[in-house]
This record gives sequence, structure tokens and C-alpha cells, in this order.
Amino acid sequence: MKCLNNARGYLNKKMRYPIKKYFGTILTFFLFVMLVLISCKKDTADYGVFLGINGDQIEKLEPYRIVVIEPSEFSKDQVTKLHKEGKTVYAYLNIGALEEYRPYYDAYKHMTLGIYENWPDEQWMDVSQEQWQEFVIDDIGKKYFDMGFDGFFIDNTDVYYHYPEERVYQGLQCILKGLRQYPVKIIINGGDTFVSKVIEDGMAKELFDGINQETVFTSIDFEDGTYHTQSAEENAYFKEYLEKAKSVGLEIYLLEYGADLSLAKKIESYCRQNDFVWYNAPDLSLT
Repeated sequence: MKCLNNARGYLNKKMRYPIKKYFGTILTFFLFVMLVLISCKKDTADYGVFLGINGDQIEKLEPYRIVVIEPSEFSKDQVTKLHKEGKTVYAYLNIGALEEYRPYYDAYKHMTLGIYENWPDEQWMDVSQEQWQEFVIDDIGKKYFDMGFDGFFIDNTDVYYHYPEERVYQGLQCILKGLRQYPVKIIINGGDTFVSKVIEDGMAKELFDGINQETVFTSIDFEDGTYHTQSAEENAYFKEYLEKAKSVGLEIYLLEYGADLSLAKKIESYCRQNDFVWYNAPDLSLT
């Protein structure tokens, strides 16, 4: 029995020895793999909005899977390059307001409705004007489609919030229906008043595929250019709105500004739970 016990002890020692001998190596390898995985996760992102950059800064888009850019600052070849890198590329398209720097400003400035608060070089457009509708659909829309964009990132349907008239509501619908002739996706940025009414009227999926909502968790102080946590009331409103949009099958994107690490973790958790994607922009320049 003594010999047998000694034999068992010897075998157990032999079994443990290799594990003890190589434990440090195994642990080091495991930590290395974990660091690589964390690094990969950190260096890639689902979504980014970069309206303040041009084609010379295209490398900034490298880590992102879905990007929104200003088409006038990029070439068709650059859009093709982004596609070859496996990216989905959306073209920013402002249908509800007119910027002074646009080359077509003089041709359409007589159709504007008023100054856009906090954006002094921009004015709200009368989207009920057929000439504007045709220009957006047949000129800009076609140009961006021909450049190879995967979709339109539609801005300033908020014009309906500021001018809640039936002609404005119908004008926005007309433009969106016209853009539907192009086989690409349409994402509405903001415009919760317009989007909510479209959902209530049962036409959401007919007109667009998803929405991008800004400042669900963050807020902007336009006077001093600082970023803060959104109020509980506004946060609750937007969450309810996003749930309503999700319930009718719309894709959901969030655009936040200057969220710190703590808030970013909270936003990330919320988006994962709801299958949303989001982007934490450093500031309003979107560069």
C-alpha cells in the first residue's frame, strides 16, 4: 500500500509539473490574445458622421463600417475606394434648409422661410415649392446616386416643426417619395415631429428606412460651445420616440456630442440592448 501511495504521489506530481512549468507562458499568451481582441474592438466602430472633412482626410474614415459624409467634398473614385474597404457610405442631403455656401443658393434663396436659429448661414426652405422638390430629386439626388452612395442621410425635415403646415408636410413627403426612385436607403436625421406624424399615418417604411437622432443622452450649449448630459425629461422623450420608431421596423442611429467615458458606457449599453448604433462626435464640427 505504501508503494502504491508513493506511486500515486509520483504520478500526481508528474501531472502537475508541466502545468506549473508552463503556467506563466499560458497566462502570458492568454493576456496577449485578450489585448489583441480589445485592441481590435477599440480600433473598429459601427458608425461615424463626418460632415466636416474632405477627401484629403479620407483616412479618418478607416475605422468605421458605416459613414456619413458631405458629397461635395469627395469624388466618385473616393466613394468607390470606401466601398472596396467594405464600408456603407451615406450622402448628406439637406432638403429642409438652404446654406449660403451652396453653389445653388442664389437660385433658391427666394424660396426660404426664415433664419435657422444657431446656424446664421442657413435658412429654412419652403419644401412645398415644386421647383425645389424637382431640384432635390432630379438634380442632387441623381448626382449623389451616380456617385455610388449607398443611401441618403436626409437633414432638416425639422422644417415641419417650425412651420407645421400641411403644405410643408406634403412637400417633405413628395421629396422623399421622389428620392425613393433610387434603389438606396434613406435615413432621416432628427425631424421627430415629422417622423412621428408619418408613423401615425402608417407611411414610415414607404418613405424611409431609418432615423438618426441627435442628443438623446447629450446636450449642446450653443452660446459657449460646450457639451453636457441631456435632461432627464428630454432623454425620456427621445427614448419613447426611438421605441416607437423601432416598433415599425426602422433602423435606429444615435449621434451624440462629447460624451465622457461614464456616459459613453451608458449609451453603449442602451444601444446594445436595443440593437441601435451610435457615434460619439467630439464636437459639432463633425471632423
